[in-house]
Amino acid sequence: MFAGCVAVSLAVELTARIGFDRVSKIQRRMADEYQLATTIGTDRLTGRRHVLVVGNSLLNADVRFDWVRDALGSQCDTRRFVIEQTSYVDWYYGLKRLFRRGARPDVVVVMLSTGQWTGTAIRGDYSAQYLIDMADLPAVSRDLGLNPTQATNLAFSSVSKFWGVRAEIRNFVLGHLMPDLGQLMSFSSIVDRNPILDDNVARIAHARIVRLKALTDMHGAKLVLVLPPIIAVQDGAAGFLRAGSAAGVTTLRPVASGTLALRLYQDAGFHLNQTGADEFTNRLIPLLRAELATPAARTVTASVVRQRDSRPPQ
Repeated sequence: MFAGCVAVSLAVELTARIGFDRVSKIQRRMADEYQLATTIGTDRLTGRRHVLVVGNSLLNADVRFDWVRDALGSQCDTRRFVIEQTSYVDWYYGLKRLFRRGARPDVVVVMLSTGQWTGTAIRGDYSAQYLIDMADLPAVSRDLGLNPTQATNLAFSSVSKFWGVRAEIRNFVLGHLMPDLGQLMSFSSIVDRNPILDDNVARIAHARIVRLKALTDMHGAKLVLVLPPIIAVQDGAAGFLRAGSAAGVTTLRPVASGTLALRLYQDAGFHLNQTGADEFTNRLIPLLRAELATPAARTVTASVVRQRDSRPPQ
């Protein structure tokens, strides 16, 4: 009986490790981007600047990344790493993991909303599998106030791919059984209408930006932040810009929230549709170009802060 349970467990784990990356398009994209992220900057003979852009579904939906890569040209090795449903805590520890595994970007660009910067949620088991090293689990547990059961679950997810991606396997199966489920979820998604207070955002974000900058400085990379536009005018961006300025980190705001029409979103005002992404990307590209044209980013010393806020014509 025990041997049979072990055999089934090993078979399930092997199937998850070998098969899931092949059959799921989203999972395959994530795995490919993860591999590219871990190896960025390892070839220092090209003379190019190595730019790593990380984020969640907002980066995936709002930015035409192929346009960005082409616009930055051959002088930049520009790579993207997207994991949906992630926020600040995921990416702080995710970047720690990437640096440990050999990533050596010159510039790290992080695109998250103000709510994702100030929240305390992580993507749970999936983050434990792909973003959080086992060595960092005690620190994550302290940061999030996890109880022993929650911490143990993350530990299992860190070592077992099946346990870490089981929710995604379930969603993959449901997506094939109910092909319109994704559209229904987008249609039913709502934007939190509770006001976001700039002072609260500034207070929380400042400490987190400082902490992330210390990490990138330690590895000789420059940190650049990008704010996406949502439909709500009061998105906490003013407080976030203050926090970035106080921390000495460039924050790019290509489009102010509340200035794009609802027809440019694919949901209730959070993720842009293709037309909206075209507009946002066209405004982001010149800001990134200008930022990357500044003196060499590979330094641990603080540089002059450049707050860039491109507003739409009045």
